[in-house]
Amino acid sequence: MTGEDLRAYRDRALLAIGMAGAMRRSELVAVTVGRVSEDGRGLLIRIPSSKTDQEGQGHTVAIPDGQRLEPVQHYRAWLAKAGIDSGPIFRKLTPQGRLTGKAMSAQGVALVVKAAAVAAGYPPELFSGHSLRAGFLTEAGRQNANLFKMKEHSRHASLEMVAEYVRDHERFREHAGEGFL
Repeated sequence: MTGEDLRAYRDRALLAIGMAGAMRRSELVAVTVGRVSEDGRGLLIRIPSSKTDQEGQGHTVAIPDGQRLEPVQHYRAWLAKAGIDSGPIFRKLTPQGRLTGKAMSAQGVALVVKAAAVAAGYPPELFSGHSLRAGFLTEAGRQNANLFKMKEHSRHASLEMVAEYVRDHERFREHAGEGFL
């Protein structure tokens, strides 16, 4: 996402935080300034409840200060550009690009993801709000991340669910017949 308007700043932060946090759409739109803290390594985002945490015990998601997606930099830039110091982080904008005080909807997150796909030259129907979460897990699997760490970070209830994201690209890696076929 290029540009210097509010929408571009918000969308860059949303995409980077969503991917880095393996976040669900509902989790992204529920993030408020009061639920985010910074430490020297990145952001800590408190998610009060989620699909797999119906009791509301909550989870804290670490967002490292990565050099490729730069989620912390985009988060700070968005808050500064928008002048946000309390309330929802990812807010709805008017059609004219003016900031509102209301959190984006989950559907709004999906539209941002689809717009980013189109901007990159991909068909929008191949992408959804879930693409940020799935993308994190798929890439973590490609990078040989520990499945237990992936489960912890993505807040999945089981390793089997995490493994579903990893299986497809691993079919040829260390193939059982590699040495004799």
